Amino acid sequence: MQGTILVIDGVSTNRIVLKVQLTAACFQVLQADSMSAAIELMAGNRPDLILTAMTLPDGDAGAVKAALSRMPQLADVPMIALSTSNDRGTRIKALSAGIDEVLPQPVDDMILQARIRSLLRMRMQDEDLHMREDGVPSFVMPMTGATVTAAPRPDTSVALVCHDLPTAQKWKSRLAGSVGYNLRAYNVDAIQDLMRTPVPDVIVIELNEQSAGMALRLLADLRARISTRDSVVIAVPNPADATIAAEALDRGAHDVLHCGFQVDELALRISTQLHHRQRAEMIRANLRNGYRAAMEDPMTGLYNRRYARPFLEQVAREACTTGETFAVMVADLDHFKRINDQHGHPVGDAVLVEAARRLKAQLRGCDLLARIGGEEFMVVMPGIHPSEAATTATRLCNAISTTPFDAPGCDAPLAVTVSVGAVVSTPDGHVASGDEMFAAADRALYDAKHAGRNQALVKGPQRSAAA
Repeated sequence: MQGTILVIDGVSTNRIVLKVQLTAACFQVLQADSMSAAIELMAGNRPDLILTAMTLPDGDAGAVKAALSRMPQLADVPMIALSTSNDRGTRIKALSAGIDEVLPQPVDDMILQARIRSLLRMRMQDEDLHMREDGVPSFVMPMTGATVTAAPRPDTSVALVCHDLPTAQKWKSRLAGSVGYNLRAYNVDAIQDLMRTPVPDVIVIELNEQSAGMALRLLADLRARISTRDSVVIAVPNPADATIAAEALDRGAHDVLHCGFQVDELALRISTQLHHRQRAEMIRANLRNGYRAAMEDPMTGLYNRRYARPFLEQVAREACTTGETFAVMVADLDHFKRINDQHGHPVGDAVLVEAARRLKAQLRGCDLLARIGGEEFMVVMPGIHPSEAATTATRLCNAISTTPFDAPGCDAPLAVTVSVGAVVSTPDGHVASGDEMFAAADRALYDAKHAGRNQALVKGPQRSAAA
């Protein structure tokens, strides 16, 4: 089955007809004859989409949507309302209430099926984002309702793409009085202009009888390109055509005005789609922040051990393939506990941040510097000659020891030193694993500490017994 659809209609004949249509399309169908019966049914069954009559024995489609909005587990279920009247006022009222689509009865099966596919596709994308977001719950900042429903940015741009430029200019003029967006007019073959950075946030495409084929190809192209894949695409068959509208939805349009160009409806659909896009962007930003928090040290901004160890293993595998040598270093600030004990942890934190900055300044862009412990750092340097690695290790020591550290709350600068243990892979065809290289660097660090600290010690990797 493709999903579960709940049909709500007080007329049994209508429910039967819809069940036959939807079952033939491999959907599982639940039925309710009233709003109260539907809410009771949904207490134990979570549908993927709701298909409801506009008028019900104990309410209407707007009341159903309002009831669902108070139920967190059902608030985001897409809804299509079927109306016996196809007037603009009824449609606008329903869309304003949060209903995703309004279709006239008797419903055209082609446009109904396409709309269902489109809404379910968008729902699956949303759920995928939410599932990924749930994967890092301890790192994700909660989103407030006020933030999610914030108005679109003042610089939001909307491109109106029509069969000819005069029509696009006419649409722009009519729409300008209803929205505060930056409107731009294009004809359908001006794709180079449309793709120029910054790309529009919303692209409205006219599906004219003369250019529907070209416009549909453009629609599919826009949805496939990296630069425009996050742009909202709204199709407008002009004049209204159910077949073309269904094709536009199946080509990836986020929304369609199946009744043709109407200013107030287009303005409403643009606003709704921008809010959907904004929420998706916020979830993606939360994900990026969450993954970054999982891999970065919040104090120094360096990568942490969780990121560094897989990075080291990847460098080791690549070195095995290319034959290049690489270096691993472990650096530890000397007598750091004394700084915390004598001056307090805020001073110690300031020293760590400055030490991280100084160490990073000595490395190449391709090198990794990670904080892997309290005052311990790891360096991974891919594709480096042993002599260059030894020079770098000495530079790291000098970067810390030559200039005292100014720290807030200290009367005088603090003298700080660092010990570095380094190991370079051998160029003889044998490449030690990342774990072996790290262990060898850690032993070199121990020897540097034992030899008096404030120095770098470079050694070769010790092969495992299995080697």
